Amino acid sequence: MLIKLIADNDKELVLTDQLPEVLDKYLVAGATGISASGTFGHVLFQQIQSEAITVRLQHFILNRGCTIVMQEYDPMLKLRFHLTNHIQYHIEGLGNLVFYEQGYNLLYIPFQHNRLHFQHAGVYFSVDIEFPTETLDEKLPPLVLMNDFQKKVLHEQPAMLVPVNQVADRGLLAKVHQLLQMGKRSTSVLQMKSMGLLTLCLENISERPLWEPVTLSMQEAQAIYGIRKKMEDDLQHDWTLKEITQLTGLNDYKLKTGFHQLYQSSPADYLRDIRMEKAWQLLSGKKYSVSQVAEEVGYTNLSAFSKAFKKYYNITARERSKEHSE
Repeated sequence: MLIKLIADNDKELVLTDQLPEVLDKYLVAGATGISASGTFGHVLFQQIQSEAITVRLQHFILNRGCTIVMQEYDPMLKLRFHLTNHIQYHIEGLGNLVFYEQGYNLLYIPFQHNRLHFQHAGVYFSVDIEFPTETLDEKLPPLVLMNDFQKKVLHEQPAMLVPVNQVADRGLLAKVHQLLQMGKRSTSVLQMKSMGLLTLCLENISERPLWEPVTLSMQEAQAIYGIRKKMEDDLQHDWTLKEITQLTGLNDYKLKTGFHQLYQSSPADYLRDIRMEKAWQLLSGKKYSVSQVAEEVGYTNLSAFSKAFKKYYNITARERSKEHSE
């Protein structure tokens, strides 16, 4: 990975493959990694490589707000997914961009000189799937926007496929996380899965494009990130809209609008989704009984959990519990 980093307009950071223990929980099996540390915290880059496609994970674990200048040396198509928190980019030729949680877009950045601004301490995580420019010559879903994008790539001009970053739904996010496990598989599988993900993104943009940008202030977005994390960390809690509005300091309208803009979901539906996803994981491998899983994800009534699970996945919780561990 040929990367140059400068933090807070100061000296260049030293990148090393000797990773500190504090980064262990962010490591992905089968990926190679390098990191840099400073008074700001830690930066971790991991890479899963096939013959022509690279999947790169970027973690920023920060104990304060800071600015990082990042320079790379190879022009590349980047299918970028930003998964945790939000990053403000300044990219030469594209200007100021904000990637919020679950946002994605297809980028072409020939100059590879980015300024990243982080407003707060916290963990920031994004995934770039990097394709050679020849990928655009392959059979991809027809998309009118692709014509202008391809012209800019041909003339080596910075380009962004859609002017507003799209929002990845739960199914698309699941496929991104599956791709991150490809370091233990053959490079041909990584190649196939990466192309499949690119095709799916283009299909989603073609069928359900988003044209309205996020209108939340950074503080409002940060409040929603905070409550999202609290909900995910404590699924057993009986979360109510009243409590969520009190914890975020946002009114009902702003909270619901904000959740929809960031996650294409209401707070209640988002909570249901993460409970069902957790239940799906816990039921695999017969380690927990159905009643134990129901309690773990916040259902005090086993019948209500069973009905909700069947409606969500179209199989019963008991059927899921009999399947082999994934």
